[in-house]
Amino acid sequence: MPLPNLAAPDSAAYRLATQWLYDRINYEKLARPGSHYRFTLDRMRDLITRIGLARYLAGQSDPADRTCFAEPSKSQAVADGLPQAKIVHIAGTKGKGSVATMTATMLAAQGYQVGLYTSPHLVELEERFQVNGRPAAREEMVALIDFMRPIVAQMSRDKIGGPSFFELTTAIAIEHFHRHDCDFWVLETGLGGRLDSTNVFQSDLTLITSIGLDHQHVLGDTVELIAKEKAGIFKPGVPAISGVTKPPARDVIRQAAADIGAPLLELERDFAIKQVTPQASLTEHGDWGSSFELVRNSASTNRSISPTSICLLMEGRHQIRNASLAVMGLDLLGSPASPAALAALATLQIDARLERFCLPTGTTVILDAAHNPDSIAALVATLQTRFTCQNVIGVFGTSVDKDAAVMLASLQPHLHHLVLTRYHGNPRFTPLETLSALAQQAGFQQQHPSPSKCYSQQEDPIAACTEAIAMAKPDGVVVVCGSFFLAAEVRPWLRERTVLAKRELE
Repeated sequence: MPLPNLAAPDSAAYRLATQWLYDRINYEKLARPGSHYRFTLDRMRDLITRIGLARYLAGQSDPADRTCFAEPSKSQAVADGLPQAKIVHIAGTKGKGSVATMTATMLAAQGYQVGLYTSPHLVELEERFQVNGRPAAREEMVALIDFMRPIVAQMSRDKIGGPSFFELTTAIAIEHFHRHDCDFWVLETGLGGRLDSTNVFQSDLTLITSIGLDHQHVLGDTVELIAKEKAGIFKPGVPAISGVTKPPARDVIRQAAADIGAPLLELERDFAIKQVTPQASLTEHGDWGSSFELVRNSASTNRSISPTSICLLMEGRHQIRNASLAVMGLDLLGSPASPAALAALATLQIDARLERFCLPTGTTVILDAAHNPDSIAALVATLQTRFTCQNVIGVFGTSVDKDAAVMLASLQPHLHHLVLTRYHGNPRFTPLETLSALAQQAGFQQQHPSPSKCYSQQEDPIAACTEAIAMAKPDGVVVVCGSFFLAAEVRPWLRERTVLAKRELE
């Protein structure tokens, strides 16, 4: 979990700076995604050049994007003795944020200065920009945004045009890491890969975590098309790792790596997960997490390596897969995971990734930002493993561009009752009347002819959680899922209630 932001209290300067940033075109908050999307890398390259960090830019792979820059390339900068960070670039339908955080956590535990850029943020904007687990301070945010203002003003007057919100936050992250002399930058793609703003940089390692159907309005409506977009982060000669094990997506990724000349290691071919064991008593509240062995194929690594024993506090088979990718990534970076790195991984809990809260009532709340069919399937697998004999109540809200029908159908067999809700901080929410119709299609009853498989509605997410907790009773479980935005609104409330419970026990 990130260290708390120790910045000064909120100020007028901070509010004005962040409002200016939020006023940029923000595709994360478009109520009607689809036709509004126009992704290109030329503007991002121009922005990075103007902030003076063009030496980190990769060679152009799209002839339609033509931006000239005068600074030396990354390899030339190294030859000239300039400080140069190594870049880890991560894409995937699910798991990319977890792999990014795991990678950054382990590298920091080995003594490196590590910048981590993820999106979206859960509660505070500064969460996107972390150095060794610490979000950017608010005074740093003001300085970074003020640094960008004249550059954006000039771009807006030029033919290139002003950058979007995500392009700006990416540039802010890079500038922040540069100011902190980071040894590594760990960059999570925002959407897709090939045309994502993070893809302008010359990476030293690329990872693809998984491929599934999500953001089809932008990336394509088949796993093959989505895999091709995400494999667009591969760079010639740069080692790559893939956690995709099933055709046809696996085959698309293999071919993309071969076409561009990226050496590729694959889960279940070049390394494997063995001896998975549920962890016992990892926390004061009982069983959670797991342990496993990571086995490398010596033929693919050109050396004999003993299996690595890994423990995780994070729950879920998918997190085991994510951890295996992160540990293999450190191998390819030339910094194999040390005992200190593995110890840091063993205590890591990422916000809203199957995050468990134990309330004063005795009720357990699982907060998960799962927002597509694949991540909901991972959540369901945990429900089947951990909570088969308990009363499980769901709280669900999602965005208009997500496949709510499939997610609700997956959840239905595992929930005794469902509370539908929405969130307030983003206009992309799915209206309750739409969710109601989809819940009925999934098999939930609007009335109460039986004690289970019914649903209700609450406009306010906190009211929805309150209703679900009352239904679950002391020995029950509440699962909140469907959206990052829903998780963001609920998590501060859950944390406050959990802190109160701990104080009562002291």
